[in-house]
Amino acid sequence: MPSHSHSNSQLSLASSSSTSSSQLSTPPPTPQRVRKQPDPIRLHSIGVDPSQLIGKTLTRVRCSRDHPSVTLYFADKTVYQVRVDGYDPVHRGVPKELETNSMGGPVFRPQGGEAELNHTVAQCRFVKLRDTAYEWSETADSRWNVEHLALAMNFEEDPGWRCVWATMAEYDGRFGRCTFRSFDDVYLDEVRPSARKRRSHAAKA
Repeated sequence: MPSHSHSNSQLSLASSSSTSSSQLSTPPPTPQRVRKQPDPIRLHSIGVDPSQLIGKTLTRVRCSRDHPSVTLYFADKTVYQVRVDGYDPVHRGVPKELETNSMGGPVFRPQGGEAELNHTVAQCRFVKLRDTAYEWSETADSRWNVEHLALAMNFEEDPGWRCVWATMAEYDGRFGRCTFRSFDDVYLDEVRPSARKRRSHAAKA
């Protein structure tokens, strides 16, 4: 079962930015800062229950070039996407992207943006992670703890937890230092073919 702590995880669920303690019950510090922080972590994730993927065979993954999402294709012709909670493709706000642990890279962020696979999902669930967010300026430097949901998955053929979560960051110019970094929840949603695509397939048949 995946650990709920980044720093002490035995299942490699830690993100490279985590510096927080393993006690999720410890109240986070409240430094003085102007930026409005994200809403508290959801008690119940939106989208579909990740347990729906258990037993399915993952055959292909494809990352979006324009949005923080990854599409999962299964042998039974079902399609799901890992998305960032609250992301608006029209009003994007602070840039967001998906990050993974070392084992999750080939699944959730494959080289070239897509990959062919043949793995049966053994377990799939949301886990709560705790990371340190920060905001920097020439006059102040604030840090605080953020709890957020990540998606964790492992396979029958290749044990080991693959984990994916969402980050948001701003930089000082194109090549400047990171001035703000925080985290957001991810969720899983099923992608159903549109009515137009169904009619197209029916006409070809």
